[in-house]
Amino acid sequence: MSTQIDRFVIRHVTGTKANQVEEFDYKKYSELSFGRGVANDLRFDPELDSTVSREHGKIVKVEGEIPTFKVVDNNSRNGIFVNKTRITGSAVLQPGDEIQLGQGGPVFQFDLNPRPIELMQSTRFVEMPGSFKATSEIKMPIPAPGSEVDDLSNIPVKVGLGKQTVERMMVTERKKSTRSIMLVAAVILVILSTIGYAFKDKIGTTTTVVVNRTPIIHNAVKPETGLSSEQIASANTSKVVFIEFGYKLIYTPTGDDIYHQYLPVKQWDGSIKNVPMYIEVEPGVVEPLLGLKKDVAVGQPIAMHGASGSGFVVSEQGHILTNRHVAAAWNSYYDFPADAFPGILLVQGAKGWDVSPQPVQEFRWVPSETKFFGKKPMSGKVIEGVNTYLDVTFNKNEQRFPATGKPIISPKHDVAMIKIDLVEPLSPVKLRDAGKDIASGQLVTVMGYPGISPDVFVGENSSDFANRNPQFVKVPDVTVTPGNIGKVIKGQNTGKAASYYSEFGDYYQLTVNATGAGNSGGPVFDKEGNVIGIFTASNSSRDATRVTFAVPISYGLELMGRRQVVD
Repeated sequence: MSTQIDRFVIRHVTGTKANQVEEFDYKKYSELSFGRGVANDLRFDPELDSTVSREHGKIVKVEGEIPTFKVVDNNSRNGIFVNKTRITGSAVLQPGDEIQLGQGGPVFQFDLNPRPIELMQSTRFVEMPGSFKATSEIKMPIPAPGSEVDDLSNIPVKVGLGKQTVERMMVTERKKSTRSIMLVAAVILVILSTIGYAFKDKIGTTTTVVVNRTPIIHNAVKPETGLSSEQIASANTSKVVFIEFGYKLIYTPTGDDIYHQYLPVKQWDGSIKNVPMYIEVEPGVVEPLLGLKKDVAVGQPIAMHGASGSGFVVSEQGHILTNRHVAAAWNSYYDFPADAFPGILLVQGAKGWDVSPQPVQEFRWVPSETKFFGKKPMSGKVIEGVNTYLDVTFNKNEQRFPATGKPIISPKHDVAMIKIDLVEPLSPVKLRDAGKDIASGQLVTVMGYPGISPDVFVGENSSDFANRNPQFVKVPDVTVTPGNIGKVIKGQNTGKAASYYSEFGDYYQLTVNATGAGNSGGPVFDKEGNVIGIFTASNSSRDATRVTFAVPISYGLELMGRRQVVD
């Protein structure tokens, strides 16, 4: 094979894990099991994902010169659907295929990274509703003159008209159409002349000139229709960028990697299972038990890789705005690996640290806000997150540009600014702090690179004498999604007693649903083509209702050192 596969990629589309991406080492896993049971590689919520069985099924890798994959149904109660078709027993699986666990159940996409050119997703036919039929030629019945017809379907149709007959019919119809158009035009001109004469004193300076029967109105106010999503996309596609990133947590005094400690525990059958350990740093507050890589016998690095997001150019010098959870992800909730729960909890007892009988279940933790290192509280900046890579790619371009320096992050919201160095100046987007002008119902357009969108690859022939192997490079292709402002959520109390604000935060709630993981950090445009927000998150319910959110651009303007760019 020309491409070495590194990871299995599972992109959750719907369900309790919607918009999450899970990755698994391709070499370590010959199959991926999924279900609600704790032993599965892909674990679903035991309470909310009710259509999923405990051991629902598995994805199996069949090794070969070109590997193949299949999904196997473990006799689940609600079955498995591949690309909306229910399977029986097992079915061949291609990268990009969608798997649904039970009718109406959670949906996830199976993929590989990088995806080999030999396993590019095949083109599928678009499903049409069953009530539609193929278009057929209409044959009109011709009843006899003066007859009463009740059932037209029983009257034979005359076919095979001669050429001259058809020509006479076309000429006759053309003459009728010409006379009709001239008559209508004459009537319209008479009406317009009458109206103009009646209101000639009230029209003022506005004049109507008819040229080729097309009215041209001068000195009139242009209706505020704004720009279409297509026009906004055309003007800004080159300014919206694709961002790939990974990071790790390090011990600042030495630069060593920080690991989450696991404890080997002997099971009832004699096997050894590595169980993650956690520590209660204060009543009700739990963190992973951390240590240096060199000191941790068994564990997992506090790190992330293979993630992506979006951003947009805001200066000619190469400054780019995006989300904080893209540019400096250690300042946001950590995405624990699949084997991180349940875990062992250490609690402070009278004689030191004891093991709690209660296992640790899933919880939220922000790495940059860690209070303990090992079993001791930290003093000063002992740990820090660093990007292992932070690469920017422009639309339909294969060249990656690494971000330079440290990201500038907002202490208030999910916003960050990065910079790339290019020789040529860049064209920035237009920014507008909507402020009090923003209102529910206003039209918006979101641009970005959702991970659920099919990947695009380009084959490049090498001109390097030292490496003649062709390269297949993933090329980002921007997605444009129109919608509306659904609701303005105020996250700060202005100090007035009657002020409304939400503990959720300061956001614009959007009715923009054809988005997903990877859109984070993308621009939200108003109808005039100004960026008024930064796409940041989504929320969905069990009934598949989904809303999305954007951070007001005012938080990005603060990072740029100014509050407003465009009036």
